[in-house]
Amino acid sequence: MVEKNSKIKMPFWRNIKVVPYLYILPNMILFLVFMIIPIFMSFYYSTVKWNGMGTPKFIDIQNYLYIFQDKVFLKSIFNTFYYTVATVPLLMVLALFFAVLLNSAIPLRGVIRSAIYAPAVVSTVVVGTVFTWIFQDQLGLINYLIRSLGGTAIQWANDPKFAMVMLIVATVWQRTGYNMVIYLAGLQGIPTDVMEAATIDGASTWQKFRYITLPLLKNTHMFVMITCMIHAFRSFDLVYTMTQGGPLNATKTMVMYVYEQAFNKNYYGRAAAGGIVLFAFMVVLTLIRFRIEKED
Repeated sequence: MVEKNSKIKMPFWRNIKVVPYLYILPNMILFLVFMIIPIFMSFYYSTVKWNGMGTPKFIDIQNYLYIFQDKVFLKSIFNTFYYTVATVPLLMVLALFFAVLLNSAIPLRGVIRSAIYAPAVVSTVVVGTVFTWIFQDQLGLINYLIRSLGGTAIQWANDPKFAMVMLIVATVWQRTGYNMVIYLAGLQGIPTDVMEAATIDGASTWQKFRYITLPLLKNTHMFVMITCMIHAFRSFDLVYTMTQGGPLNATKTMVMYVYEQAFNKNYYGRAAAGGIVLFAFMVVLTLIRFRIEKED
């Protein structure tokens, strides 16, 4: 016999609060439509032969076999890693330098911060156009300075040895200010009592930076590094504006290769396969980041 005061067990779904899920529903729909579905569609298109018209023809892994035998694609992988390895350390070092400098009380600190950050809000197309002019063969500012010092002008955009330098310089100029702001936030999050205790103990400025500031910015370093690497792997607009992947594929990145296969040659299957390979690299970078954070 059931006691009168015993509580009736309600179905679990009656305890679910619906209202919070309604608030996030629009974002979840956008995430599903513009992220999840395109990823699965890319996997599908990477296994078919399709030029944008007609019915796609399933060809299994032939697109992957083709791109990994394509010297241009392999060159684009090398260029992407080269561009990443060259830009990321420069961006981190310069951003940290300016952040430490502008975190102290110096004259016109606010103006200097704004001036360094300003390139981050400029359109990448504009940045590419300006630096294309700066590196011009005859009228460019860089070659003008070289000739003024008695040197020989360099054909930056037409020389495979120097074309990537243009992209690296333009990227560092544009992205340093953004990373500087992140480092500034990290520096301002360091407890002041730690620095005061180190000062009382007689620690020098370098010792405080080496043994206190750098270790306490560990998470900031990781965030900046991963952000810069992702940006480097996704770089397209600056490359397209300044070099379009030339000369002789010297600046062709993976995204540029995918763009050309899809929109210049109408090989959408090969383009999708290249995009999946790029996606795999991004996943590996993310997993490495999570592994490092877990070990810490």
